[in-house]
Amino acid sequence: MKKIAIISLVVFISLVAVASSQAKNLVLSQGTSYVHDGRVDIARDAALENALRNVVEKSVGVLVTSTTQVEDFEVKLDTILAESRGFINSYEVVSEERQGDTFKITIEADVGLGKLKNKMAAINLVMLRKSKPRLMIMFNKKTRADRTAESSMSKVFLSNGFKVIDAETVKNNMKHERLEALATNDKAVRKLGHRYGAEIMIIGSIEFTSRSVTVDKIEMQINNAVASVKAVKVDTGYVIASDNAVRTAPGGAGGSRSIVEDIGSTLAENIMDQIVERASSELTNTVTVKLLASGLKSYTDLSKFKSILKTQVRGIKHLFQRSFARGRVELDIEIRGNTLNMADDIASIKMRGRKVKIVEITQNKIVIKLLP
Repeated sequence: MKKIAIISLVVFISLVAVASSQAKNLVLSQGTSYVHDGRVDIARDAALENALRNVVEKSVGVLVTSTTQVEDFEVKLDTILAESRGFINSYEVVSEERQGDTFKITIEADVGLGKLKNKMAAINLVMLRKSKPRLMIMFNKKTRADRTAESSMSKVFLSNGFKVIDAETVKNNMKHERLEALATNDKAVRKLGHRYGAEIMIIGSIEFTSRSVTVDKIEMQINNAVASVKAVKVDTGYVIASDNAVRTAPGGAGGSRSIVEDIGSTLAENIMDQIVERASSELTNTVTVKLLASGLKSYTDLSKFKSILKTQVRGIKHLFQRSFARGRVELDIEIRGNTLNMADDIASIKMRGRKVKIVEITQNKIVIKLLP
């Protein structure tokens, strides 16, 4: 019985994915949120995120109701959503209103249950909800091949709506040794990205060679390119994507440029897919945000603060305390949503009359201080 249920689940997901690729899957959904301290703007954002998640839940609703047959496997909604790879192509707000301390919003969304990340609309929506991180693409030498690879990668990201910081001026001001060290020194990568306002650094290396070979007494020129890249989150240092590629082709100078452009475009597409897939997974499931807070007068203050976070900050799923010393606490918080919305909610907190000051915020880290 268990095997039959699981096979049915897999078949259903496959059939839905095929059908959704052929026609729009329009779903009505409502989201709600509590209005804290009159902050309607924050409540609206939270209600919208709630509605968007509900869209995906509704789209796999049949799966949810059928899990009664496989309860032994403890099939949970979050697991089903993660496996379904649900993306929302587009949505329109049908209505929105505030009713007392509750904000309600109704949307109609076009849902695709396949891998839609190659569609520009899906990419734009996912990255918009992740606050459109800025990228810097930098290969670790100053050769023509490095410049060509950077340019071809940038074209792919720009054509898909990403913000790309020009790295040419940065490279011109760097010594050769420091530039090559970026391939292995993640700390230097993070420092460089932070200095120039990039949330994601894409670091690459490429080796281009050209040699002559003789085949049946005919001399030919063979060009070969080997490249590898990785994408690093500047604020945390986590590697979120990596790939490598090899290209070999006959030809002279024109052929050399062609294979380097091709290898750059291919790597950009693959890295973009990984970045978007990770971002989509974080939106559908959870993302970990590091919260550093100071100004806590006692352990009692800390307990109260954590309790307030759980009740007044949208989307918190889990909270893990890493350290507490001299009034400073480090927390890892798993949330549904994004860091900016979380920071907005924290900024509106009052603990026993004390306000919160946002000291620093990045894509995945928030630093705050409780004022006297």
